[in-house]
Amino acid sequence: MSKKFLFISLILFTPLFCFSQQGYEYFGGLILNDSTSMTYKLSLTESKGEVKGYSITDLGGLYETKSTVFGEYDNVNKELNFREVQTIYTKTPLEKDYDFCYVNTTIKNFSFEKTEKFKANFVGLFEDNSQCINGELFLSIAQDIEDKMMKVKKKIDRMKRIPDSVKQKFQPLKMMDSLNMNILRKNQTLSVFSKSKNVKLIIYDGGKEDGDKITVSVNGKVIRQGFKVSNKKEIIVLSLKEDVTSVAIKAINEGEISPNTAVVKLEDLNNNIKALSNLKTGEITTIDILKVKK
Repeated sequence: MSKKFLFISLILFTPLFCFSQQGYEYFGGLILNDSTSMTYKLSLTESKGEVKGYSITDLGGLYETKSTVFGEYDNVNKELNFREVQTIYTKTPLEKDYDFCYVNTTIKNFSFEKTEKFKANFVGLFEDNSQCINGELFLSIAQDIEDKMMKVKKKIDRMKRIPDSVKQKFQPLKMMDSLNMNILRKNQTLSVFSKSKNVKLIIYDGGKEDGDKITVSVNGKVIRQGFKVSNKKEIIVLSLKEDVTSVAIKAINEGEISPNTAVVKLEDLNNNIKALSNLKTGEITTIDILKVKK
């Protein structure tokens, strides 16, 4: 088990809860039969027994993958069934004949209002329903997670054996932001799957304008040269004529505040993906938009 996974598990696998009009959020992890472990986030809404939402595997990691989730909830028998059905995006390098292994599971004695944590076995299935890899998932609802992390911080701050340099690095709010933010890194490709004919690429500075400049290319053709990122949203409509539309973002400089950052959003008929580029001068990150046959 990796140190990163162990740390997140210790923080998140406690009775936590977060409810909003959008639904229920759960944090925890997956342990595969080959002993591989990874973080896992599940966001669900439920209406009259119909369950919808999404999952994120390897949250904040190099292989982060977001998938659409559908399922059913039996309120009488207190049973939740859900399954991942389609990939929204992934940072996993794609092979020529790629396929995704989707989580399918049933959780018994479950209540959206009362169940604080749970674990269950899951079956991994390819899109054609052939089996891939199985394992166990454990999740916990997220309530007041920042407050709980602040309590941990206070305990750490009181420990004399821990150097001040280490204490300063433990910043709960920044850590939560980094977990929930989809970071676009150098030499990395974010593969996005779309059924739409057109996709909106929206670029802007989500904080203080500091003079960051970028060049944006689509399929090797420069469409924004030395573009200064500002709070005003730059909207570029991409026509998905090819099977793969490749968007490259290159940092031309690093403004007043290093590194070069920009909020990058992709919107189509079904999805709204938000990410943050994080680059040094000359570095490039790539977004591949792959057409999905309807």
